[in-house]
Amino acid sequence: MNNLFPFADPLALTETMIERSWPWPSVTVDELAGMLEQQESPLLFDVREREEFDVSRIRDARHLEPSSTAREFMERHGGNLRERHAVFYCSVGQRSSEFIDRVHRLCQEAGSLSCSNLKGGIFRWYNTGYPVVNTGGVTDDIHEYNALWGIMVRKREASR
Repeated sequence: MNNLFPFADPLALTETMIERSWPWPSVTVDELAGMLEQQESPLLFDVREREEFDVSRIRDARHLEPSSTAREFMERHGGNLRERHAVFYCSVGQRSSEFIDRVHRLCQEAGSLSCSNLKGGIFRWYNTGYPVVNTGGVTDDIHEYNALWGIMVRKREASR
């Protein structure tokens, strides 16, 4: 056996572990896709390092450094939260869950309708076939974070 994780879908196992570790509501990739088609789409926050964000992201996502403080987040985005849903994501959902843990109460106080974590993060979004973008537009690339997490990504063949 050459697979480090002897599971059919190691990302599903990771999703379950994250949901059991963090109390925050999650949205599925299909739910997020539907939300993004609405006239008043959610505020979408990408909680990954700049290098990851630059390689690929979900369209219209706002970048947040994972180390950002709650104060920095509120200074930059607090005024946009009123009457809006906020959805946070990272590679698989761990860093975004940690970020929600820091800002959840402040988002509520600022009038946000909800704070949710994208179940499975950008990896699930990508694996399901939804588009990711970079500064050049739609891309088939995805930043794998590291070799271990990279086994959770089903690489696409480059579009020609």
